[in-house]
Amino acid sequence: MDLGKTQKDYAVYLPAISSFYVKQLEKVERVAESRVPAGFEKGHEGMDFLRPDAYFHYPKGLYSAGHAQLDIVKTDKEEPMIQGRDRNTSMILGDSGGFQIATGVLKMDWKNAKDPNDPARTAICGKILKWLEHTADWSMTLDIPAFAAVQPLSKKTGLTEFSDTLDISLLNLDYFVRNRTPGATKFLNVLSGTDEATAKEWYEGVKHFSMPSFVAEAYGDASRTLEGYAFAGINMKDMSCVLNRILDLREDNLLEGKDWIHFLGTGRLQWACFLTAIQRQLRKYDNPNITLSFDAASPFVNTAYGQTYAYNFFEPGKFGYFMDRAFDNQRWKDSDVPAPFGHSPVMSRLTMGDLCPMAAGDLDKNGKAKLAEGQPILDKEGKPKLDNEGNPMIAERDSTSWDTQSYLYYMGHSVFNHITAVQEANRLADVERYREDINYKHWKKPTKKSSKAQEVSPYVPVNIIYFQNFVEDLLDPQNPNPREMISKYKEFLTHISFGGEEDEVDEEVMDTFFEF
Repeated sequence: MDLGKTQKDYAVYLPAISSFYVKQLEKVERVAESRVPAGFEKGHEGMDFLRPDAYFHYPKGLYSAGHAQLDIVKTDKEEPMIQGRDRNTSMILGDSGGFQIATGVLKMDWKNAKDPNDPARTAICGKILKWLEHTADWSMTLDIPAFAAVQPLSKKTGLTEFSDTLDISLLNLDYFVRNRTPGATKFLNVLSGTDEATAKEWYEGVKHFSMPSFVAEAYGDASRTLEGYAFAGINMKDMSCVLNRILDLREDNLLEGKDWIHFLGTGRLQWACFLTAIQRQLRKYDNPNITLSFDAASPFVNTAYGQTYAYNFFEPGKFGYFMDRAFDNQRWKDSDVPAPFGHSPVMSRLTMGDLCPMAAGDLDKNGKAKLAEGQPILDKEGKPKLDNEGNPMIAERDSTSWDTQSYLYYMGHSVFNHITAVQEANRLADVERYREDINYKHWKKPTKKSSKAQEVSPYVPVNIIYFQNFVEDLLDPQNPNPREMISKYKEFLTHISFGGEEDEVDEEVMDTFFEF
């Protein structure tokens, strides 16, 4: 199945590929004793969805420096899915790891970070720049997210003002533009902020790096100019801010020749349709080659929590993914019962025995025996563990029946499910976009009683239809006052926006499965 061919002109979802998936896939391909499901006619290479001959093909993804092996020699060896891919048939957007720096995963000397000559900060910039140019087709510059100066992260970073994050980001921008190798990768200028005022301030502070005239004068080489944009912070979740930044770029003539805008960290299906609507208008009026993309790590994160995508749903008022506990039962060992969710090219090749290969007494990769409910828990020496009262500790439930490969199979299945959900949402939105008498001017804030009554489609939330014709009017160059239009329909735009981080996950789980 080639999901690249069914992408059409939709905004592009980029799976935020976990380093766990990439590195473990390399290991199971390399290690001779790795079990290979009978249905895997291509072996585990078929799980590399960036390959055209995989069980399903999807040619695009995001990979973050915050999780990757940054040593160039080691990354080529350990991460062949990313580094050894055919660049003629695949595209990787490289995330610079600003989020991981802000959260302390990648260490920075915050005390001296605002010093232009700080060797620790420039060393991080140099290492990440080298990795991005080695790895990615498109890349993000290294920003310090605005939330790094907000509690609780400000306790870790010592940054207390929004200006701190912008100042350090400007120093990083200068380093990247000054030291980049033009043509090695194309760079996105990251636009951050915590509200409209700080987002505007950030934009005004960094936009010059996207202007060939400024870069040519300041750095003596216009080819060092940044080629696109990444919308972060408030700019990726508040629709009023999104549209204001789009208008800023248009008014400053910074859309022509800028072929990529990425929205960091949103997997919401309604927003997939919103971004498609914006992309179409920008292609029509500003730049026929521009692409809007967005990313989410949900297929990998949810597997780390022992959950799986079961199916997708498309209902009046709601698009979504149905996720629930994945199958995990020692009784399925050696079973030839077909795995569920056979719509997936991964699951259709598996049995329950492939998903649940372990039972009590089997040794995991660390040499630790699996337990059944009621069995004594043993220490490293094989002796029963004792509780505080000196009694033997007993397993209250069976150990997981999964091994490392089980996680890979569920992750691959979930990636497929997420991609097809995004594409199906866009197809349905296209079918319903021309319903008569559905116009954003008729929108009213729903109440508990009125929300269902306002829906008009059996499959598509009415807000998607409203937004489609809203953005058609807003971004029409004949519109005399688009800013006023944003202000007038602020309540509608706030209603379709979202708050908080897309994926707030337990640090211990992330440490385990994303190899922080």
